[in-house]
Amino acid sequence: MDLRRKGMLIITAAVFLVSTLYFTTAKTTFGLSSMIPDEEQLGKMCIRQVSAAARIDDNTEETSDNTDDDATADTNLESSAENSKDSAEKKENVWKKKLPDDPLVIIYHTHSSESYMPYKESNYHREEVKGTVREVGDVMEETLEKKGINVIHDKTVHDRPSYNESYNKSLATIQSLKKKYPTAVYIIDLHRDAAASSAKEGKYTIIDGKRVAKFSLVVGQANENYVELYDFAKKVGNRAGEMYSGFTGAIIEKNYNYNEFVSNKALLLEVGNNKNTIEEANACGRYLAEVLADVIEEENR
Repeated sequence: MDLRRKGMLIITAAVFLVSTLYFTTAKTTFGLSSMIPDEEQLGKMCIRQVSAAARIDDNTEETSDNTDDDATADTNLESSAENSKDSAEKKENVWKKKLPDDPLVIIYHTHSSESYMPYKESNYHREEVKGTVREVGDVMEETLEKKGINVIHDKTVHDRPSYNESYNKSLATIQSLKKKYPTAVYIIDLHRDAAASSAKEGKYTIIDGKRVAKFSLVVGQANENYVELYDFAKKVGNRAGEMYSGFTGAIIEKNYNYNEFVSNKALLLEVGNNKNTIEEANACGRYLAEVLADVIEEENR
């Protein structure tokens, strides 16, 4: 029993004694015995008062304890929320820690001068980066880098002055880059397609309310690693449709190698055509990079 409760019992006992003496005297003096409680009744009253006081005291302590418990619970909830947030952030970034610091992706362009609307000079070819497949490559590079995937984007112009020598020149470039960056296994040769002469606009789909150029993947049947190339192209093309409705990449097979033998994960991407705008092509590049990041994450878990 604590000091506070002992004090209350002592005070109550004293009140009991004084009251007994007082009412005994009053009973004798005034003859009011019927109105004044006897000793037994007075004792019961005092006991009830002590019990009530004890209950109030207990309730006060219990309330205090509950308040402390509530405060502890609130603190625990806040701590749990913070821990959950930290855990989510760690989970989101854990796969990135498994990736090498050296580049995983190389983007280059065999037909570097291919351009989009409104840049249609020289039959949709221009040496400046703006409005060309190289600008789309910049968008893909930026998006992948934000995902923690290191990228080498080579903007060497291979189709000027000789268009026919483009693949010979680009092969020398990609072989040099592969030697310099041996960790880069995802090799992207980024092109655009040519629209039919009767086409009024480029091929596109709608994603997030915006027009996004469609893309296709060209697989060279003349490569010894054709099966691996086809499987990887199919994975990327289908993943695009899974992530964004209507964005599935069509696979085009041709009896040529397109320098895809340099890696089993080489892709020849055709982003839109010359009747697509540069904005539509850049949007395609951005979503394509999201798709590639998802595939790379899966393969590097």
